[in-house]
Amino acid sequence: MLWTVIQLCGVGVMVLTRLAYRPLLQQGGQLLVGRSILRWPVLLGMVILPLLAAGSGWPPPLPLALSPLAGPVGSLMLAYACWLFWRSQRDVLLPRNGKKPWQGGVYQRIRHPLYAALWLAALAQLLLLQDGLSGSGGVLALLFSYGRSVRREENQMLQWLGDAYRQYMQHTGRLWPRDLAR
Repeated sequence: MLWTVIQLCGVGVMVLTRLAYRPLLQQGGQLLVGRSILRWPVLLGMVILPLLAAGSGWPPPLPLALSPLAGPVGSLMLAYACWLFWRSQRDVLLPRNGKKPWQGGVYQRIRHPLYAALWLAALAQLLLLQDGLSGSGGVLALLFSYGRSVRREENQMLQWLGDAYRQYMQHTGRLWPRDLAR
C-alpha cells in the first residue's frame, strides 16, 4: 500500500505541475510541447487504474515477484521523473537570457524531456505497484499515445523553425541525451 501511495503522490505532483503552468501554456497560442500527452490514455493508465486497484482492496490480479529493492528504486525513479517533468515545463515556458526554449535547461540535451519524465514515471509505476495489471497501465498508455504525439510535435516544430530545429534534432536525443545512446 505504501508504494501505491508514493506512486499516486508522484503522479499527482506531475498533474499539479501541469496545472500550475497551465496559464502560461494557454498564452498567445504558442506551439508548446506535450500539448496532448496528458489526456485520457495517460490519466487512465497512471491515475485512474491505480486508484481503482488501491481502492478496491482486492489482491493484485497479476502480482509480480520483484526484488525487495523494486519499491525504493521505483521511488527514486519517480522522484527524478517529477523533477524532469517540472523542468520540462519550466524551461520551455520560462526561457532565460533571451535563449530559445530548446537552447537551455533540460532541452539542451533531450528534445522531449516531458515524455522522458512520463516514461520514467510509467516504469516506476510498474516497480512500485508490482502488479502486471495496474502497474503496466502507464506503459500501455504511453505506447498508445507517445509515437503519434511526438511525431506531430516534431513535424510542427520543423514547419515552424525549419533548419534550426533540424540541426537541434541532430545534436539531441529524443528521450535521453544522444551521447548516452552511443
